Amino acid sequence: MATDKTIGAMLDRISSNYSKFPNWAEENRQTWAAGLKQYPDRVVVQAVKRWINEQGKSPNVANIRGVIKGMPHTGEPEKPPGCRRCDYSGRVEVAHHRSSRNGGPAVCDTYLAACDCPAGSRLAMGAYASWGPFVERLRADSWTLAVYHSEPEQPILADVQRLSAQALERQNARQRDNVKG
Repeated sequence: MATDKTIGAMLDRISSNYSKFPNWAEENRQTWAAGLKQYPDRVVVQAVKRWINEQGKSPNVANIRGVIKGMPHTGEPEKPPGCRRCDYSGRVEVAHHRSSRNGGPAVCDTYLAACDCPAGSRLAMGAYASWGPFVERLRADSWTLAVYHSEPEQPILADVQRLSAQALERQNARQRDNVKG
């Protein structure tokens, strides 16, 4: 939230704009930090700038907090709630095991898709496809061997679900070598 550096810079700005005594900013830093610590830096900066541009008298902490409360969209935007399927992130992990189209070993591609919960709905309005239709499209692919996706009981896929057989064997070999090692 509001850092000491930002509080100090804003106090210096207030001090210079309202002709405060030389040590005013340093002597008042703790009081202002305690009163503004829960607000993001950008909000504190905006509030102080607004006060200086609109008021002829020096502000106190309560004045700046009042400006912040009157500002639209202050603080961090509220995140929509997630669910157990997406581990409260809005993203569902999807693993697509498929045969190689050139006759090589099977491969596994992993993706993130939007969950059905409110957090996922927010993601679906952008670059993320909704997980249900996405999984169905993968399953309809004639090269598909298996499709795994996050479930409420298992929001994070296991390595055996998200890695190809070759990648899983390389990982296990590295782990065996590290144990010997």
